[in-house]
Amino acid sequence: MKQEQSSERLDYLSGERQKPEEHYTDRPVQHRILAWVLLGVVIFAIAGMCYWQMFGRF
Repeated sequence: MKQEQSSERLDYLSGERQKPEEHYTDRPVQHRILAWVLLGVVIFAIAGMCYWQMFGRF
């Protein structure tokens, strides 16, 4: 005789089969370089505004 599996066990088994495989791919090098360049531009702009507010001229 074949034993019937419980509904919890069947849910567990079906959940295991349906898990998608997580595969992480790095960003291209150009994206990382552009992100650092943009960060530098933002920091330079903020520092320039602070200097302009303190001294009123460039």
